This record gives sequence, C-alpha cells and structure tokens, in this order.
Amino acid sequence: MGLLKRWFSFYVFGNIHVGLAAYCLTQITLSEFSIVNRSLPAFIFFSTILAYNFIRVFQIDRINGMIAAWIRSNKRPLVLLNAGCLGLVIHFSLDFDFYELLILLPFLLTSVFYVVPLSRNIRGLRNIPGLKLFLISFTWAGVTLYFPLFVSGLEDMDGLWMVFTQRLLFIMAITIPFDIRDAQFDFPDLKTVPQLIGINNSKWVATVAMIIFVLLELTRNESTTTFFAVALVIAAVSVVSILFARVRQKRFYSSFWVESIPVLWYLLLIIFR
Repeated sequence: MGLLKRWFSFYVFGNIHVGLAAYCLTQITLSEFSIVNRSLPAFIFFSTILAYNFIRVFQIDRINGMIAAWIRSNKRPLVLLNAGCLGLVIHFSLDFDFYELLILLPFLLTSVFYVVPLSRNIRGLRNIPGLKLFLISFTWAGVTLYFPLFVSGLEDMDGLWMVFTQRLLFIMAITIPFDIRDAQFDFPDLKTVPQLIGINNSKWVATVAMIIFVLLELTRNESTTTFFAVALVIAAVSVVSILFARVRQKRFYSSFWVESIPVLWYLLLIIFR
C-alpha cells in the first residue's frame, strides 16, 4: 500500500497527470475534427510534463510547501523522468516541420517567462496582477487546440474563434479551483482572481464561463448530438467541482480530481462514439 501511494504521488506531483489531461484535450480536438495524427498527442503529453516540472522547480521557493518538500525528496526520479520526456519530445518533434514548430514559440515563451524574471521588478509573467489565469488558459487552448488544427491545415476554418473561445473558457473555469486552493500560498501582490474578487465570486465567474461554453457548443454547426451531450455532462461535472472547491482542499482534490475532467471528457467521447 505504501509503494502504491508513493507511485501515485509521483504520478500526480511529477505532473504526469497534467500531461495526461493535455493529451486528452488534444485527442478531443483530433476526434472532433476527424484528424488522424499519432505523434501530436504524444508530443504534447511529454512537452506538458517537461514544462510543468520546469515551472515547479524554478519557483520551488514560492509554491505549496508540501509539494516543494516532495520535489526536494524526489530529485533523482524527477531528473530521470524529465530526461526521458526531453528525449521523447525531441523524437516526436521530428515528425513536424520547422514552420509548424515555430507556431508553438509564443506558447513556449509564455511558459518560460511565466516564472523566469522579465526584469528586477517583474518576477515572471505570473506575477503581473490578474494575468495568471489568462496566461494558463491561452497557452492550453493554443497548444491543445490551435496547434493541432494548424498542423492539420485547418487554422483558417470558419468558426475557429468560437471553438478557441470554448476551450479558453473551459480551461479558465477548471483552473479556478487551483487558484482557490493556492489562495493560502500565493503572495498578495499576485492578485489572482480569488484574491481580486473573493472565493464565492470566483466560483460564479467560473460557472458563467461554463454556461457560455455550453451555449457556444449549442450554436456550433459542426457539433453533433454526441459532442453536445458529452459537453453538457462535462460542464455539469466542472461546475460541481468548482462549487465544492475550498481553500483548504483534500490533498488531491484539484491536482487529481479536477485535473481528471479532460480525461473524463475524452473517455465519454470514446464510449459514446
């Protein structure tokens, strides 16, 4: 049991679960637009693990103390994990041409300068008041939606703004529970959404975002009955997880259960299709 717990902690805190969420959102994009590309989801999976571990390590003195302690006590396996991910990112990147990879540059720079200081007064983009939530949502929507569509030659399709807005709103909504959890650790000058408007108002903002998400799905011409029904279920699950979010959460409430919503979304699409 102790070994299983250690492996599960490594899976969650090593950001493998975050990578799986990005993988599933990418697969949802491929499924929705009938795209076949085996390298793309794998490339995004390993890239996400690598990016999140970089961010965690770079800001280790400013994150949740329990996670920081876990990172310090698991340095060797984390180094092996990240080395393996780097090798696989390089391997799968060979399946894309230079111009396709260049599209990822804004999202790569956003990830790097999310924590890397821009100047003496700005300790990373995440420390610009109110910007953190938008940066996360923009990057995830860009990597899991726009990049797959660009690689597939669909970047000029009609209604792209709508589906991009949907993905942006979904990520924003399910990120709120993380910001609520981190309200006890974040510096006041970070000015996250819960810090600016309060916990309850943040939940209402996230709930409204999911309502708009559903309405946009309803108005999309490309949406099938299956996609709409699954989107409705996912919106309901997301809203429930948002409303039950607390500052003092269970250890894996956000980092596993909320992060599992994209996984559930993809599994439901597989089952009902």
